[in-house]
Amino acid sequence: MDISQLKKKLFAAEDEFAPEAERVSKYIFQHPEIGGQEYVSAKFLAEEAARLGFSAGMPYCGMDTAFRCEYGDEGGKTVAFLAEYDALPGYKNSPDGSGLAHACGHNWIAASTLAACAALKAVKPDFKGKIVWLGTPAEENLGAKVTMAKAGVFDDIDAAFQFHLGPNNNVEPHELAMCDFYYTFTGRASHAASSPEEGINALDACNLTFAGINALRQHVTPDVKLHGIITQGGAACNIVPDHCVMQYYVRAGQKDYLEQVIERVNNCARGAALMTGCRLDIVRSENTYYDVRQDPFLAEKMRRNLESLGVTEFTPGSVYKAGSSDIGNVSYACPTCYCYMGTRDYTSADTHDERFVEVVDSDFAHGLLHTAAKAMAATALEVLLG
Repeated sequence: MDISQLKKKLFAAEDEFAPEAERVSKYIFQHPEIGGQEYVSAKFLAEEAARLGFSAGMPYCGMDTAFRCEYGDEGGKTVAFLAEYDALPGYKNSPDGSGLAHACGHNWIAASTLAACAALKAVKPDFKGKIVWLGTPAEENLGAKVTMAKAGVFDDIDAAFQFHLGPNNNVEPHELAMCDFYYTFTGRASHAASSPEEGINALDACNLTFAGINALRQHVTPDVKLHGIITQGGAACNIVPDHCVMQYYVRAGQKDYLEQVIERVNNCARGAALMTGCRLDIVRSENTYYDVRQDPFLAEKMRRNLESLGVTEFTPGSVYKAGSSDIGNVSYACPTCYCYMGTRDYTSADTHDERFVEVVDSDFAHGLLHTAAKAMAATALEVLLG
Protein backbone atom coordinates (compact mmCIF):
# COMPACT_ATOMS: atom_id res chain seq x y z
CA MET A 1 0.00 0.00 0.00
CA ASP A 2 1.50 3.37 -1.00
CA ILE A 3 1.67 6.30 1.40
CA SER A 4 -1.31 8.15 -0.10
CA GLN A 5 -3.51 5.11 0.51
CA LEU A 6 -2.11 4.75 4.02
CA LYS A 7 -2.99 8.37 4.73
CA LYS A 8 -6.56 7.80 3.56
CA LYS A 9 -6.76 4.82 5.91
CA LEU A 10 -5.27 6.91 8.70
CA PHE A 11 -7.75 9.77 8.12
CA ALA A 12 -10.65 7.33 8.14
CA ALA A 13 -9.42 5.95 11.46
CA GLU A 14 -9.33 9.45 12.92
CA ASP A 15 -12.87 10.06 11.68
CA GLU A 16 -13.97 6.90 13.47
CA PHE A 17 -12.20 7.95 16.65
CA ALA A 18 -13.54 11.53 16.48
CA PRO A 19 -16.40 11.11 19.02
CA GLU A 20 -13.96 9.61 21.52
CA ALA A 21 -11.50 12.47 21.02
CA GLU A 22 -14.24 15.02 21.61
CA ARG A 23 -15.33 13.14 24.72
CA VAL A 24 -11.75 13.29 26.03
CA SER A 25 -11.51 17.01 25.28
CA LYS A 26 -14.76 17.68 27.11
CA TYR A 27 -13.82 15.58 30.14
CA ILE A 28 -10.50 17.36 30.63
CA PHE A 29 -12.23 20.70 30.05
CA GLN A 30 -14.81 19.93 32.74
CA HIS A 31 -12.15 18.82 35.27
CA PRO A 32 -9.60 21.66 35.26
CA GLU A 33 -6.57 21.16 37.52
CA ILE A 34 -3.57 23.35 38.26
CA GLY A 35 -0.14 22.29 37.02
CA GLY A 36 1.47 19.52 39.04
CA GLN A 37 -1.89 18.51 40.52
CA GLU A 38 -3.59 17.03 37.44
CA TYR A 39 -4.39 13.78 39.23
CA VAL A 40 -7.83 13.25 37.74
CA SER A 41 -6.80 14.27 34.23
CA ALA A 42 -3.61 12.22 34.10
CA LYS A 43 -5.29 9.08 35.42
CA PHE A 44 -8.14 9.47 32.96
CA LEU A 45 -5.81 9.98 30.00
CA ALA A 46 -3.56 7.05 30.88
CA GLU A 47 -6.63 4.85 31.14
CA GLU A 48 -7.83 6.05 27.72
CA ALA A 49 -4.48 5.08 26.22
CA ALA A 50 -4.67 1.65 27.84
CA ARG A 51 -8.12 1.18 26.29
CA LEU A 52 -6.51 1.81 22.91
CA GLY A 53 -3.99 -0.95 23.54
CA PHE A 54 -1.07 1.23 24.56
CA SER A 55 1.15 0.27 27.47
CA ALA A 56 0.63 2.95 30.09
CA GLY A 57 3.34 3.94 32.54
CA MET A 58 2.33 6.31 35.30
CA PRO A 59 3.75 7.98 37.32
CA TYR A 60 6.67 8.74 35.04
CA CYS A 61 10.02 10.50 35.29
CA GLY A 62 9.52 11.12 39.01
CA MET A 63 6.27 13.05 38.49
CA ASP A 64 2.94 11.78 39.79
CA THR A 65 0.93 13.30 36.93
CA ALA A 66 3.25 12.45 34.03
CA PHE A 67 2.86 9.34 31.92
CA ARG A 68 4.42 7.51 28.99
CA CYS A 69 2.22 5.31 26.81
CA GLU A 70 3.68 3.22 23.99
CA TYR A 71 2.54 1.06 21.12
CA GLY A 72 4.72 -0.67 18.53
CA ASP A 73 8.07 -2.36 18.28
CA GLU A 74 11.77 -1.67 18.35
CA GLY A 75 12.38 -2.33 14.66
CA GLY A 76 12.09 1.24 13.41
CA LYS A 77 11.86 4.89 14.34
CA THR A 78 10.04 6.34 17.33
CA VAL A 79 7.60 9.24 17.11
CA ALA A 80 6.11 11.05 20.10
CA PHE A 81 2.98 13.11 20.60
CA LEU A 82 3.02 15.44 23.60
CA ALA A 83 -0.12 15.87 25.70
CA GLU A 84 -0.76 18.80 28.03
CA TYR A 85 -3.67 18.99 30.48
CA ASP A 86 -3.01 21.64 33.13
CA ALA A 87 -5.40 24.57 33.55
CA LEU A 88 -5.00 28.21 34.55
CA PRO A 89 -6.31 30.03 37.65
CA GLY A 90 -8.43 33.14 37.97
CA TYR A 91 -11.45 32.63 35.69
CA LYS A 92 -15.03 33.54 36.58
CA ASN A 93 -16.39 31.16 33.94
CA SER A 94 -14.62 28.13 35.35
CA PRO A 95 -16.64 25.03 34.41
CA ASP A 96 -16.50 23.55 37.91
CA GLY A 97 -16.59 26.80 39.92
CA SER A 98 -13.01 26.41 41.14
CA GLY A 99 -11.67 29.44 39.28
CA LEU A 100 -9.56 27.10 37.16
CA ALA A 101 -10.19 26.86 33.42
CA HIS A 102 -8.53 25.67 30.22
CA ALA A 103 -8.11 29.14 28.78
CA CYS A 104 -5.03 27.90 26.94
CA GLY A 105 -6.76 24.87 25.44
CA HIS A 106 -4.71 22.12 27.01
CA ASN A 107 -7.79 19.91 27.03
CA TRP A 108 -7.71 20.28 23.24
CA ILE A 109 -4.01 19.41 23.13
CA ALA A 110 -4.55 16.23 25.16
CA ALA A 111 -7.40 15.13 22.90
CA SER A 112 -5.73 16.01 19.58
CA THR A 113 -2.54 14.14 20.42
CA LEU A 114 -4.50 11.10 21.58
CA ALA A 115 -6.49 11.18 18.32
CA ALA A 116 -3.22 11.29 16.38
CA CYS A 117 -2.02 8.22 18.27
CA ALA A 118 -5.26 6.37 17.55
CA ALA A 119 -5.12 7.22 13.85
CA LEU A 120 -1.49 6.20 13.50
CA LYS A 121 -2.07 2.96 15.40
CA ALA A 122 -4.67 1.99 12.79
CA VAL A 123 -1.95 1.70 10.13
CA LYS A 124 0.69 0.16 12.41
CA PRO A 125 0.78 -3.14 10.48
CA ASP A 126 2.19 -1.14 7.55
CA PHE A 127 5.28 0.21 9.31
CA LYS A 128 7.94 -0.76 11.83
CA GLY A 129 8.49 1.49 14.80
CA LYS A 130 6.96 2.89 17.93
CA ILE A 131 4.25 5.42 18.81
CA VAL A 132 4.77 7.23 22.12
CA TRP A 133 2.16 9.38 23.85
CA LEU A 134 3.79 11.47 26.57
CA GLY A 135 1.78 13.14 29.32
CA THR A 136 3.67 16.34 30.12
CA PRO A 137 2.08 18.14 33.08
CA ALA A 138 2.44 21.67 34.42
CA GLU A 139 3.38 23.48 31.21
CA GLU A 140 2.01 26.71 32.62
CA ASN A 141 3.91 26.79 35.91
CA LEU A 142 6.55 24.08 36.44
CA GLY A 143 7.58 22.92 32.96
CA ALA A 144 7.58 19.13 33.08
CA LYS A 145 9.08 18.91 29.61
CA VAL A 146 12.18 20.67 30.93
CA THR A 147 12.54 18.02 33.62
CA MET A 148 11.94 15.28 31.06
CA ALA A 149 14.52 16.71 28.66
CA LYS A 150 17.10 16.88 31.46
CA ALA A 151 16.35 13.22 32.26
CA GLY A 152 16.93 12.11 28.66
CA VAL A 153 13.29 11.22 27.93
CA PHE A 154 13.54 12.53 24.36
CA ASP A 155 16.90 10.97 23.52
CA ASP A 156 15.25 8.02 21.75
CA ILE A 157 12.63 10.11 19.93
CA ASP A 158 13.07 10.66 16.18
CA ALA A 159 10.31 13.26 15.93
CA ALA A 160 8.03 14.96 18.47
CA PHE A 161 4.71 16.61 17.62
CA GLN A 162 2.23 18.98 19.20
CA PHE A 163 -0.35 21.52 18.06
CA HIS A 164 -1.68 24.48 20.02
CA LEU A 165 -4.65 26.74 19.47
CA GLY A 166 -3.85 30.34 18.60
CA PRO A 167 -5.04 33.25 16.46
CA ASN A 168 -3.59 31.97 13.16
CA ASN A 169 -2.48 28.80 11.41
CA ASN A 170 1.27 28.68 11.86
CA VAL A 171 4.00 26.14 11.11
CA GLU A 172 6.79 28.65 11.80
CA PRO A 173 6.31 29.46 15.48
CA HIS A 174 8.38 31.54 17.85
CA GLU A 175 8.45 30.88 21.57
CA LEU A 176 10.60 32.95 23.89
CA ALA A 177 13.15 31.50 26.26
CA MET A 178 11.98 32.27 29.79
CA CYS A 179 12.76 31.98 33.47
CA ASP A 180 11.10 33.46 36.54
CA PHE A 181 12.53 34.74 39.80
CA TYR A 182 11.44 35.59 43.30
CA TYR A 183 13.16 38.59 44.90
CA THR A 184 12.72 38.75 48.67
CA PHE A 185 13.77 41.97 50.38
CA THR A 186 14.19 41.96 54.15
CA GLY A 187 14.39 45.30 55.94
CA ARG A 188 13.43 46.50 59.42
CA ALA A 189 9.95 47.38 60.65
CA SER A 190 9.24 50.56 62.57
CA HIS A 191 6.37 52.98 63.15
CA ALA A 192 5.85 54.78 59.84
CA ALA A 193 4.91 58.08 61.57
CA SER A 194 6.74 58.31 64.90
CA SER A 195 10.03 56.62 63.98
CA PRO A 196 10.35 56.09 60.22
CA GLU A 197 14.08 56.82 60.46
CA GLU A 198 14.47 53.53 62.33
CA GLY A 199 12.97 51.51 59.51
CA ILE A 200 14.48 49.87 56.44
CA ASN A 201 11.78 49.80 53.80
CA ALA A 202 11.55 46.59 51.84
CA LEU A 203 8.74 47.98 49.67
CA ASP A 204 11.02 50.82 48.58
CA ALA A 205 13.43 48.15 47.38
CA CYS A 206 10.68 46.59 45.28
CA ASN A 207 9.76 49.94 43.77
CA LEU A 208 13.38 50.73 42.99
CA THR A 209 13.74 47.33 41.34
CA PHE A 210 10.78 48.14 39.12
CA ALA A 211 12.34 51.49 38.26
CA GLY A 212 15.68 49.91 37.41
CA ILE A 213 14.11 47.25 35.22
CA ASN A 214 11.97 49.85 33.46
CA ALA A 215 15.12 51.82 32.65
CA LEU A 216 16.78 48.63 31.41
CA ARG A 217 14.07 48.09 28.78
CA GLN A 218 15.69 50.74 26.56
CA HIS A 219 18.95 48.82 26.47
CA VAL A 220 17.90 45.29 25.53
CA THR A 221 16.84 43.89 22.18
CA PRO A 222 13.14 44.27 21.25
CA ASP A 223 12.39 40.57 21.72
CA VAL A 224 13.01 40.84 25.48
CA LYS A 225 9.90 40.86 27.66
CA LEU A 226 10.10 41.77 31.37
CA HIS A 227 7.06 41.63 33.62
CA GLY A 228 6.55 41.23 37.33
CA ILE A 229 4.32 41.66 40.34
CA ILE A 230 4.65 42.28 44.07
CA THR A 231 3.32 39.20 45.83
CA GLN A 232 3.92 40.54 49.36
CA GLY A 233 4.01 44.29 49.87
CA GLY A 234 3.69 44.92 53.59
CA ALA A 235 1.24 44.36 56.42
CA ALA A 236 -0.13 47.83 57.26
CA CYS A 237 0.33 51.42 56.08
CA ASN A 238 1.58 52.60 59.47
CA ILE A 239 4.37 50.02 59.60
CA VAL A 240 7.50 50.36 57.51
CA PRO A 241 7.42 47.12 55.46
CA ASP A 242 10.21 44.81 56.49
CA HIS A 243 9.41 41.83 54.25
CA CYS A 244 8.40 42.18 50.60
CA VAL A 245 8.49 39.72 47.74
CA MET A 246 8.46 40.23 43.98
CA GLN A 247 8.04 37.71 41.19
CA TYR A 248 9.52 38.53 37.80
CA TYR A 249 9.40 36.81 34.41
CA VAL A 250 12.34 37.39 32.09
CA ARG A 251 11.97 36.37 28.44
CA ALA A 252 14.17 36.64 25.35
CA GLY A 253 14.22 35.31 21.82
CA GLN A 254 17.15 32.96 22.45
CA LYS A 255 18.17 31.06 25.55
CA ASP A 256 21.80 32.28 25.51
CA TYR A 257 20.80 35.94 25.38
CA LEU A 258 18.25 35.25 28.10
CA GLU A 259 21.08 34.52 30.53
CA GLN A 260 22.68 37.90 29.78
CA VAL A 261 19.43 39.72 30.43
CA ILE A 262 18.82 37.75 33.62
CA GLU A 263 22.09 38.97 35.10
CA ARG A 264 21.20 42.59 34.33
CA VAL A 265 17.73 42.20 35.85
CA ASN A 266 19.22 40.64 38.97
CA ASN A 267 21.61 43.58 39.20
CA CYS A 268 18.60 45.92 39.34
CA ALA A 269 17.40 44.06 42.42
CA ARG A 270 20.89 44.03 43.93
CA GLY A 271 21.18 47.78 43.40
CA ALA A 272 17.81 48.34 45.06
CA ALA A 273 18.93 46.34 48.07
CA LEU A 274 22.12 48.38 48.27
CA MET A 275 20.26 51.68 48.06
CA THR A 276 17.77 50.79 50.78
CA GLY A 277 19.97 48.72 53.06
CA CYS A 278 17.78 45.64 52.67
CA ARG A 279 18.96 42.08 52.50
CA LEU A 280 18.12 40.44 49.18
CA ASP A 281 17.46 36.77 48.48
CA ILE A 282 17.10 35.68 44.84
CA VAL A 283 15.39 32.39 44.04
CA ARG A 284 15.43 31.23 40.43
CA SER A 285 12.84 28.72 39.28
CA GLU A 286 14.20 25.23 38.76
CA ASN A 287 13.28 25.03 35.08
CA THR A 288 14.26 27.48 32.36
CA TYR A 289 12.18 27.33 29.17
CA TYR A 290 14.17 27.43 25.94
CA ASP A 291 13.18 29.06 22.68
CA VAL A 292 11.70 26.72 20.07
CA ARG A 293 13.95 25.38 17.31
CA GLN A 294 11.38 24.20 14.79
CA ASP A 295 12.65 21.38 12.58
CA PRO A 296 12.32 22.76 9.01
CA PHE A 297 12.06 19.29 7.45
CA LEU A 298 9.12 18.35 9.67
CA ALA A 299 7.52 21.78 9.34
CA GLU A 300 7.45 21.55 5.55
CA LYS A 301 5.93 18.07 5.69
CA MET A 302 3.34 19.35 8.16
CA ARG A 303 2.47 22.28 5.91
CA ARG A 304 1.88 19.97 2.95
CA ASN A 305 -0.30 17.65 5.02
CA LEU A 306 -2.35 20.56 6.35
CA GLU A 307 -2.80 21.86 2.82
CA SER A 308 -4.09 18.45 1.74
CA LEU A 309 -6.66 18.78 4.56
CA GLY A 310 -7.86 22.16 3.33
CA VAL A 311 -5.72 24.51 5.44
CA THR A 312 -4.24 26.97 2.96
CA GLU A 313 -3.53 30.19 4.86
CA PHE A 314 -0.54 30.38 7.19
CA THR A 315 0.86 33.26 9.21
CA PRO A 316 4.47 32.96 10.39
CA GLY A 317 5.09 33.55 14.05
CA SER A 318 6.61 36.75 15.37
CA VAL A 319 9.24 36.86 18.08
CA TYR A 320 7.67 40.15 19.19
CA LYS A 321 4.24 38.56 19.73
CA ALA A 322 5.38 35.28 21.24
CA GLY A 323 4.86 33.59 24.57
CA SER A 324 6.90 30.76 26.05
CA SER A 325 6.57 27.00 26.29
CA ASP A 326 8.60 24.15 27.74
CA ILE A 327 8.37 22.46 24.34
CA GLY A 328 11.35 24.64 23.48
CA ASN A 329 13.49 22.32 25.61
CA VAL A 330 12.14 19.34 23.66
CA SER A 331 13.22 21.03 20.43
CA TYR A 332 16.81 21.18 21.71
CA ALA A 333 16.68 17.45 22.55
CA CYS A 334 15.08 15.95 19.41
CA PRO A 335 13.55 17.01 16.07
CA THR A 336 10.32 18.81 16.95
CA CYS A 337 7.31 20.07 15.03
CA TYR A 338 5.19 22.50 17.05
CA CYS A 339 2.37 24.28 15.21
CA TYR A 340 -0.77 26.34 15.71
CA MET A 341 -4.34 25.95 14.48
CA GLY A 342 -6.00 29.32 13.99
CA THR A 343 -9.14 30.44 15.84
CA ARG A 344 -9.40 33.94 14.36
CA ASP A 345 -12.35 32.96 12.16
CA TYR A 346 -14.27 32.10 15.32
CA THR A 347 -13.14 34.65 17.90
CA SER A 348 -10.96 37.71 18.40
CA ALA A 349 -9.96 36.36 21.82
CA ASP A 350 -6.46 34.97 22.29
CA THR A 351 -5.27 32.29 24.66
CA HIS A 352 -5.47 33.10 28.40
CA ASP A 353 -8.33 35.52 27.65
CA GLU A 354 -11.49 34.93 29.71
CA ARG A 355 -13.41 34.61 26.43
CA PHE A 356 -11.10 31.87 25.19
CA VAL A 357 -12.55 29.47 27.76
CA GLU A 358 -15.67 29.38 25.60
CA VAL A 359 -13.62 28.46 22.53
CA VAL A 360 -11.51 25.51 23.58
CA ASP A 361 -14.23 22.86 23.75
CA SER A 362 -16.57 24.29 21.13
CA ASP A 363 -17.68 22.51 17.96
CA PHE A 364 -15.33 24.85 16.09
CA ALA A 365 -12.39 23.72 18.23
CA HIS A 366 -13.37 20.08 17.70
CA GLY A 367 -13.11 20.61 13.96
CA LEU A 368 -9.60 21.99 14.38
CA LEU A 369 -8.78 19.10 16.70
CA HIS A 370 -9.43 16.55 13.98
CA THR A 371 -7.48 18.48 11.36
CA ALA A 372 -4.50 18.78 13.70
CA ALA A 373 -4.67 15.09 14.66
CA LYS A 374 -4.74 13.98 11.03
CA ALA A 375 -1.88 16.29 10.06
CA MET A 376 0.27 15.14 12.99
CA ALA A 377 -0.41 11.48 12.29
CA ALA A 378 0.27 11.86 8.56
CA THR A 379 3.55 13.69 9.17
CA ALA A 380 4.61 11.11 11.74
CA LEU A 381 3.79 8.36 9.24
CA GLU A 382 6.17 9.95 6.74
CA VAL A 383 8.89 9.95 9.40
CA LEU A 384 8.26 6.30 10.23
CA LEU A 385 8.35 5.26 6.59
CA GLY A 386 11.30 7.47 5.70
